[in-house]
This record gives sequence, structure tokens and C-alpha cells, in this order.
Amino acid sequence: MPGYLPFAGALDLPGFVCDNCGFWQRHFAAPPSCPLCLDARHVVPQDGWRFRTVAEAQAAFPCHWAEVEPGVWRFWNDPVSGIGPSAYVIVTPEGNMGFEGCPVFSEAALDHIAALGGLKVISASHPHSYGALAQLQDRFDPELALPAADFTWSAALQVSWPYDDDLEPLPGLSLIRTAGHFDGHAVLYDRARRIVFCGDALKFELDPADPRRALTISAHKAFVRGVPLTPAELRRYREVFAALDFDQTWTPFEQAANAGRREVLALIDAMLARRPHAYPVRLEDL
Repeated sequence: MPGYLPFAGALDLPGFVCDNCGFWQRHFAAPPSCPLCLDARHVVPQDGWRFRTVAEAQAAFPCHWAEVEPGVWRFWNDPVSGIGPSAYVIVTPEGNMGFEGCPVFSEAALDHIAALGGLKVISASHPHSYGALAQLQDRFDPELALPAADFTWSAALQVSWPYDDDLEPLPGLSLIRTAGHFDGHAVLYDRARRIVFCGDALKFELDPADPRRALTISAHKAFVRGVPLTPAELRRYREVFAALDFDQTWTPFEQAANAGRREVLALIDAMLARRPHAYPVRLEDL
């Protein structure tokens, strides 16, 4: 099935990257504002908007990459302004999948993805992590699978594979909508590697001496504003995570190797047993 290129003319506009959150917009000129910053889950910039062209973002935010697990590559920008999520490329025999987007990919990073075999499918957990998915579409013409519930946020992208609640875009890789943080928030489950890419469903604080070891875990409706999830949203999270067999939980920022299904369910159960909150809980206390 075709991905993006047959409809590329509909998006024949330059891309602009919000300096406050990293959200991309296609516009005829620098946009007047950023809809993601204006959303209740984020905050507007105190000093006013600044939007960078792709070339300006590439010059300001160097892109790095590393193979974090065999066949799973992380791409990130450092230094970076705004939210600064990581992008992941999962290599499989049936083709490669990109999940999440860093704020901007360098040309060298795109060349590295090409050397890995390009991308057959891309997706993201929610709009805070869309990042530079548009660059991946322009370069590799993959299928873009996104939950229909978050379609309104995808104006800079060409969605070719909308789904409702779950989808297996490649064998062994499953997208499951959790809702909660966003209506279309979804996680990606890598069955063979027993990793859940959880988006912003969860948040970890890491050990400064070991960036793969989480010290705390938390869950939020809005992380920046400290808004907790509702009991119904937590029950939906529990239903999704309880059905998955995983040892590791990766957010767009942390790759926690010591937090899996047991720890995630223990946090959710503890929050359901009392008034939900947005505070970090030590893993050793679960």
C-alpha cells in the first residue's frame, strides 16, 4: 500500500518547529501560535513564540543516535529546547518501524536510518512526541499509523493508516490505545524484546549513576501541570498493561530496564486504592 507520496502535494508547505515544545506545523510563514502549547497539558512560552525552520532547528539542535538494545535505536537532540523527546527505530525482519519523533533529525541521522533499511511504518504515542515525523515521511514514504482519536493533531502529517483501539502494523509489534493522557494516546508493545514504549502514560526518574535504572515511577494527565489521571483512565491503563508481558518500559525520555509489568500494575493499583495523584513513587516502595 502507498504511504505518503501520492498525496504529498497536499502538504507542500514549509515546516516550522516550535521552540517551546517541538511541535511541527506546515505553514506559508512562521505560524502565529502553537496549538500544542495552548493545550491545557502544556504551557505557553513566557517570552513569546519562536518558530525555527528545519535548517535552523538542525543547526541549533545536534542529533545523536545509539543502539540501546540489539535492533532498537534511539535518536535524540542535545542540546535542545522544549520537550525534547527521543525517537526510536525498531529493526525487524519484516521491515523497520519508527516510533515517536525527536524534535529534528539531522541529514546524517536520516542517512543512518536509510542504512538500517529505511522505515516501513511510523507512529507515535501522542502529539507531544510527533516531533519530526514529517521528515521521516518526506525521506522514506512509510505508512503512518495513528489513532483516529488524535487525528486533529496531525495537520503537518499524512495519516495513511488510522486505527481505532489496536493495530499490529508489523509482526510482533502492537499499537494499543490507552487514551488518558490524550484521547488517542497509545503504547507500542514489542513482543519479542518484551519492551513497552509507553509514551507519556508513565514517567520515570532515573539513577544518575545508571541511566537504565529507574528510581521512581508516576502517571499523569498533564505532567508539566501535575494533573492526575481519573480512576476510569487508570482502569483503562491497567486493562492495557495487564494484557502485556514486558520487562522494560520506555518513555520518550527514559529507557527503564528495571520496570516492567509488575511495577506498572503495582503503581496503578496503589493509585486506584486511594485518591489518584501525580507524585513520583519509589519503585522499592511498590
